[in-house]
Amino acid sequence: MTLLLKHLKWLTVLTSLFFGQATFASVEEGLAWLQQGERDLALEAMQPEIAAEDPTALFWQARIYMSMGGMATFEVGRILQRSAEQGNPWAMIELVDSASTYCGFYMLPCDDKWFDKAIEKWQQLAANGDGKAMYMLAKHKDTWRKYVPYLAHSTRVAQAAIALYNELSRHQDIKASAIREQAVKYLTVAAERNYAPAMVELSSLYQSDKDKSLLYLKTALSLGYPEAASVLAGNYYLKDYRTKSEWEEFYKYAKILFELGDSFYDYQLKGNYFKSALPTETIAELDQEIEDFLTKVKPNRFYDETNLY
Repeated sequence: MTLLLKHLKWLTVLTSLFFGQATFASVEEGLAWLQQGERDLALEAMQPEIAAEDPTALFWQARIYMSMGGMATFEVGRILQRSAEQGNPWAMIELVDSASTYCGFYMLPCDDKWFDKAIEKWQQLAANGDGKAMYMLAKHKDTWRKYVPYLAHSTRVAQAAIALYNELSRHQDIKASAIREQAVKYLTVAAERNYAPAMVELSSLYQSDKDKSLLYLKTALSLGYPEAASVLAGNYYLKDYRTKSEWEEFYKYAKILFELGDSFYDYQLKGNYFKSALPTETIAELDQEIEDFLTKVKPNRFYDETNLY
C-alpha cells in the first residue's frame, strides 16, 4: 500500500507539472491569436487559466470582452476586480476613474484605492527592468527622464524606449532638431528589436529621406503590422494623380491591409475603383503576389497591456 501511495503521489506531481506548463502556455497562445485579431480563439486558448482564476488571464479576458461589446461587457467589472484583487496592476488602473478608463461606460466597480496599489506594483516591476511598468509610471507618476538609464539594460527595452519617446513627444517640441534627434534615438532602440510600432513612428520622422522611411514601413509590414500597410496605402490614396505603378502599389497595400483585418479600403476593393485603373491581368498578378506574401506573414498588432485598443 505504501508503494502504491508513493506511485500515486508521483503521478499527481507529474500531472500538476504537465498541466501547469500547459496552462502557462495558454495565455501566450491566446495572445498570439489576439495579435491576429482572433478574439474567440484567444479566449479559448486562455480558458484553462481563466478557469484557474489566473490574474493575467482574467485581465486579458476582461479587455477582450470590452472590445467585443454585447452582453459580455456586463462581466467586465467583476472580472477586472478579481484580477486586481490578485495583484494585477493593469486591472487595478482600469478600476480608477479617469479620462482614459471606462468606469461609467461599463459600470465598473471603480475605486481610487487601486491607484496607489497599481503604482506600488509597477515600481516593483520597473525595479526589475520591466519596460511596460516604466511606461505606466512615466504616464501616471514619475518623471519620464528617470527611465533613461534603463535603456542600456532593460529586459523590456523596446517598451522602455517607446515610453521615453511618448513622454518626450508629449512634453517637448518634436520638430526641434535636438528633440527630434533624441526621439529618433529612442525609437531606433525599439526598432532594432523588431518592434514594428517604433518603425512606423520612425518613418514619419524620416519624411525627408523617402528611401529610409519606406524601408522602415516595409520592414514593419514584413512583421505583420497592419498600421504599416495603412500608411503605405495612404501615401497613394491622398494623391490626385497616379501612374500605373502607383495604382499597383496602392492596390497591393490596400488589399494587404484588408487581409490583415482592416477594412478601410473595402469600398474601393469591392467596387470598380481599382478595376477601372488596372487591367484584369495585372490585378490577378498582384493578387498572387499578395497571397504569396501572406503565406509568410501573419497579422501582428503588437498589442500589450499598455496599448490594447
